[in-house]
Amino acid sequence: MVIQQTAESSLRDAERGEAVEFQAAFERTSRSAFLLARHMGRTTEEAKDIVQEAALRGWRFRGGRTGEFRPWFLTIVYRLCRRPSLAWLPLPASWERAVPAGIDSQLDPDLIAALKGLPARQRAAVWLRYCEDLAISEVARVMGCSEPAVKQLTFRGCEAIRRRLTNESAVSAT
Repeated sequence: MVIQQTAESSLRDAERGEAVEFQAAFERTSRSAFLLARHMGRTTEEAKDIVQEAALRGWRFRGGRTGEFRPWFLTIVYRLCRRPSLAWLPLPASWERAVPAGIDSQLDPDLIAALKGLPARQRAAVWLRYCEDLAISEVARVMGCSEPAVKQLTFRGCEAIRRRLTNESAVSAT
């Protein structure tokens, strides 16, 4: 009886420690997760819902985590962002898809505008690689693709941004 109570007490202590560790890691990563969802074209409310859903899934499947928390959690967010968003009311086909709009950032507004103009996968690859400072291998893990694919997506995304920014500067100079 005493052994069983001691084992149960040890299990509760371990679960409390695990919860504190998960909460601390989530707090360090939640802003990055929210910004990733916004840059994947979700509205502010959708991004909040996605991060919350990712936190629930992360907690539920924490036992299967391998590697560091941040890339693992951003993978969950990325995959949730790729799912079609639920629409409560049917929207007319002529309405545009939600794009990141009110993102507070210290980045150049022209750069943010160029980033918004990229296709979703290129935008995610560039954002994760350069804004979230993840390694190529971690970006590949988050996006569920190979490292060469991530290199290609980031290269093409950077080239498109470079072309757009040089075109804008050439137009403003004339």
